Amino acid sequence: MMAAYGAATSLKNTIQHILQSSRISLVPPSPQILRPAYLAMRRVQKVLLKLDETGYSKMRTKVNALDERIKEAIWEFEDLLESHFTHQILPLLESEKDFSVDLQSLRQSVDCFVERVTMMEAEYDAELLNMAEEEGEPISSRIDFGGINSEMVGLSDEFEQVKDYLLVQDRRGRGSNWLSVIGMAGVGKTAFAKRVFDDPSIQTHFEQRAWVKVGRKCEFGETLRCILAQVVPNTRDQLLTQGDNGDDDCEKLVGLLEERLRDKKCLIVLDDVWESDTRVMDTLPQDNVRILLTSRLGFRKSSFLKLRLLNEEESKKLLCQKVFGEEVFPPHLDLEELGKKIVKKCEGLPLMIVTVAGLLSKEEKTPQFWTEVADKQHNSVFEDAYNQISEVLSPSYEYLPQYLKMSFLYMGAFPPYSDIEIHNLYRQLSAEGFVEPIGKLTMEHFMINCLIKLARWYHLVLFDPNRKSWFSKKEFRVHSCWQYLCKKEASKIKFLHVLKSCEDVMNDQRRLCAHCNTLFAFKQVYDLIKSDCASTARSLLCYGPYHQYPVSIHAMDFKLLRVLVAAKVRFYNIPHEILKLVCLKYLALTCNKELPASISNLFNLQFLIIHPHMHIRKRGAVSYMPVEIWDMQELQHIQVFGRDLPCPNSDAILDKLYSLCGVGARSCSREILKRIHNLKILEIDVELKPYDDNNDNNSLVGLGFISEELQNLNELSYSITNPEMKYEPTIPLSMFPSSLMKLVLSGLGSPWKHLNDIGSFLPNLMILKLHHYAFRGPEWNIDSKCFLKLETLVIEDTDLVQWRSQHESLPRLDFVSLQHCYKLQQLNWTRDPSMVSTTIELVECNPLVVASAMQLRPKSHFKVRCYSSF
Repeated sequence: MMAAYGAATSLKNTIQHILQSSRISLVPPSPQILRPAYLAMRRVQKVLLKLDETGYSKMRTKVNALDERIKEAIWEFEDLLESHFTHQILPLLESEKDFSVDLQSLRQSVDCFVERVTMMEAEYDAELLNMAEEEGEPISSRIDFGGINSEMVGLSDEFEQVKDYLLVQDRRGRGSNWLSVIGMAGVGKTAFAKRVFDDPSIQTHFEQRAWVKVGRKCEFGETLRCILAQVVPNTRDQLLTQGDNGDDDCEKLVGLLEERLRDKKCLIVLDDVWESDTRVMDTLPQDNVRILLTSRLGFRKSSFLKLRLLNEEESKKLLCQKVFGEEVFPPHLDLEELGKKIVKKCEGLPLMIVTVAGLLSKEEKTPQFWTEVADKQHNSVFEDAYNQISEVLSPSYEYLPQYLKMSFLYMGAFPPYSDIEIHNLYRQLSAEGFVEPIGKLTMEHFMINCLIKLARWYHLVLFDPNRKSWFSKKEFRVHSCWQYLCKKEASKIKFLHVLKSCEDVMNDQRRLCAHCNTLFAFKQVYDLIKSDCASTARSLLCYGPYHQYPVSIHAMDFKLLRVLVAAKVRFYNIPHEILKLVCLKYLALTCNKELPASISNLFNLQFLIIHPHMHIRKRGAVSYMPVEIWDMQELQHIQVFGRDLPCPNSDAILDKLYSLCGVGARSCSREILKRIHNLKILEIDVELKPYDDNNDNNSLVGLGFISEELQNLNELSYSITNPEMKYEPTIPLSMFPSSLMKLVLSGLGSPWKHLNDIGSFLPNLMILKLHHYAFRGPEWNIDSKCFLKLETLVIEDTDLVQWRSQHESLPRLDFVSLQHCYKLQQLNWTRDPSMVSTTIELVECNPLVVASAMQLRPKSHFKVRCYSSF
């Protein structure tokens, strides 16, 4: 469970926000009344984090129960505090801009709360010191590997790679003496290691072999005895019954092993390792002992192979073997197409495929039954399979660090089999309040680090690290097995509930999510939400397919909502009820109407995202956000497509705004830019209209103040929709701050020579993306003095014929993607041997440029990948 840490973080942030709000003045002595609760949450956080230091073998039953009690107490007080705060502000919304709040009536409640959590904190601290150890497995079961199935489907390349590491590298006598096979729980690490262990060439090469199932509890001395029992058979019985006699005993065991393994090649498999303990590796002889370990965790200081999920063909073959005992579907049963759908739902996880196959084998093999399994989202076979394998998966979640648990559970809200947009995820988590940076990292960088840890360290998220490549899957998602576990755990602790039907029980759930948005339109669901959890719910997440008809999600009497994700639901107008959600920090809607002035009622809002249902423009009309937007001091991200920022009527400044997207050039006047001077991300979209007198020449007018006013800008995107390209626009270099690290341009139609000028102005530029004739002309001769730090270059849709790069130009460029460049014929580019190697992608390009790329010298510095449909 472990939700108390997230609860404490949320309450601490809530109190801090109230104390520091620019629009709220607390009537004395209200600040002093709240401060003890804030300090109590800091102490609770520190105590709860101690659990992460207790190791993987401690029994957590009592600690979990205490954690649940602490969480309930914190949530109860947070509800009381925010309800009191909201109750005083709502009557003043229409008449006041700033609000006075009196919290004196909460003094007794605060004192009782602090006393209560202080007692539970002490109880928790004492319990940590007295946590019992789980019982370890007997040695006889740790070395019993005979029943492990080494039959595998697929992964032949990976198998040969590991064999090569163990055999060839062993002969060469260099490199580390141990290799980690890592990956998600259920991906087949143990079966893979057993296949290596049983391979005839491995058995021939290594005179001695030993297998040890380590698990979460296996002491160093116990591991040594397990190895000795297999390499010194006559000591087996004695070692199996011998107890641990401390360090002296370990020294004797090490001596015995060194003597026994002297001049003998030995392979040791350490299966299911949890602790990053290298004593075994450091103790055993380096020259003749090779160690293969498997783990669901990533380890530093180790060579590793991460086992991938099975592809579609491998998955289908495994299912057939387990259900029919053959490698293909029996043709007379007419089940192949349904089988492919079932396999796809298993997402390549061997444990899931085998479990589903076992359940299918017990049922009639008819198209009727298989159709239900393949097509129905909630079916008995998959539900049973998820529940069966949860025992294998659960420890990966149970032993996550405290600060990662809630973020991971939150991912259960997203629809299965679909990617998660990373930027939206960390913005939502930031608004939710139960996550905060550790150390000096910004929230954005901290969240990115958390997500990368979940993917690369704990293997709980499917993440494609090479997202910039056209050939990449570009995936970031949670496997459906894990999503099921996340949803089940989150609903159990009232953290988050995903609606499945009109009969769902939603009592006291703090977050509601739907993968079918129309569920909210049913009166039964509407009434249940209104009565059971609307008064305390913090989030409403509509993740179903886009729904073009309004759903009355706003009329359920939500009072403390922080996050409303409803971009997949169309609104004719922004509902008045939403504009009373004074606790709201994240709002995403789809609506074509102008933003009302009362949007400023949402004075806590940090993220404002408004999508249009249809792109409709009135002739001669200019659309602006209301001037009251400047009163929303907490705004960090604005993404209101087709609406510009207005000039403020006062000296207001949006100090916290770091991202502004979807605006036009009118939002880039000096008067506006100097009031959003901390901006890090700016995305400008210009739509040229056929009835305008404007032309490409003046589409860039007014952008010259960007570099002068936005000196911390990291990312700039400028895109022209419907460009006519009658002219060759001159790009004002003053629109590019020297701080830029990423630049995306589209539809400008400017000569290539201007790009060299831009490059010389941007000493820190690392990513450059050029789309839809951003530049045009037959030749681009790249000057050696520009783009000195550029690492990634993407050019898509251009009339470029020849690309010449001067010697020593683009010294750090390691990735180039050229897409739909049908006229491009030649790449003239010579690399200095001291420069980095470069991957060149050619997607739907002229065959002549493919041949030219293949001839680049030196060949060792270029890797060329091609795709063509012709």
